[in-house]
Amino acid sequence: IYKQFRESMHAKSLANPLFRKMFFGEVLKRSAKDEAMTEEAEGCIACHSPLTSLKNRGRIATLSEEQFKPGYSGVECDVCHRITGHKGPRPQNGNYLAVPGMQKFGPFPQQSDWHHAYSELQTRSEVCAVCHSRVNRFGLEIISTFSEWEASRYAGEGIQCQDCHMNAKGFLTAGKPVFESGKASQNTSADSPLRSRLYSHRFPGAHSETQVKGAIKLDMQVEIPAQVPGKKPEIQVIVVVDNSKSGHKLPTGTVELRLVYLDLYAQVGDRRIPIPASSANGEVFDVSGRSRYDTEILGEGFPKGRRLYRAICVDSADRPTFYSFDAQKIVFDNRLAADEIRKEFFTLPVPEDIGKELSLVAKLYYLRYPDPFAEKLGVGKASSVELAAVRKDIVLGGQAE
Repeated sequence: IYKQFRESMHAKSLANPLFRKMFFGEVLKRSAKDEAMTEEAEGCIACHSPLTSLKNRGRIATLSEEQFKPGYSGVECDVCHRITGHKGPRPQNGNYLAVPGMQKFGPFPQQSDWHHAYSELQTRSEVCAVCHSRVNRFGLEIISTFSEWEASRYAGEGIQCQDCHMNAKGFLTAGKPVFESGKASQNTSADSPLRSRLYSHRFPGAHSETQVKGAIKLDMQVEIPAQVPGKKPEIQVIVVVDNSKSGHKLPTGTVELRLVYLDLYAQVGDRRIPIPASSANGEVFDVSGRSRYDTEILGEGFPKGRRLYRAICVDSADRPTFYSFDAQKIVFDNRLAADEIRKEFFTLPVPEDIGKELSLVAKLYYLRYPDPFAEKLGVGKASSVELAAVRKDIVLGGQAE
């Protein structure tokens, strides 16, 4: 379990260079001049380095050894296993109640060893929500994963965050979680019992890359009209994006940064022919999820043919912002809802210079943050993670396979 945890994003929550740049380069500097930013700073560190926050009562000024101990600067085991509740009416903004103690709380009702105690909270989504739900200083919910789950059928059916994000695959199989089994500890002197259910501490999610394969599904429907002699047909393509295995939006998390995009193209030998999403029709946002802000948000190099799923936040001057603490409203949000299955429509005018055979390929990708944000902070660009793919082979005048 410890080895799994060390591989997880929880273990890297403070070491993450993007967070460090944002927190020490922006949030702390701003909070030194603006008292309204103090609460934002306290919320950031409460979730990204809970023990540091508790040790310093939330007030962090520098990246010094006096305040940060390298050995426990992430979301360490002891924090989650000492949470007994939350302050206030809702779990959010790092408002967990946790105090040191030898007894650790877990999800198993039986008393398995001297330090273990059962806590129902450990089996429920609320224990995750203390950090995976966030409202900024303007009252805007900028991390709404818990709220998205509450509004989904998963909450009604009693399927908790842990059932997906702590099982072996990172999603449900036939509507049920598939857990690992065995011993929690390989230390022979610990006498760890065999268990039919072991919760994964890799916490698989969109960042986990290989573990999200199968969480989202794509399907493709193709209609080839009757051919007119001497004229290439227009192929009608429907791509079905299936988010029914998710108990939250796609993408979820930090609303102003996360991006999912659909790439559809025709393949003829080594030649790749993009199939663009519908163009803008004079409105601020078009059906493909693009906007007049996109040179600033996405950069010049982001291909225009992709269909986007994302939210756009603006500040007090109605300008798009990458900073959640400056966001005053969400002006656009076409993310897929929990359990949603969405159909996307495309038209491909078949080029005159190809033969009868071609392939249609659709791929769905997740991007943690766009390139202009990386450039603004001076961090490395994020790599796109392929979530799903589907391919159809086409014979003009024949059938799709």
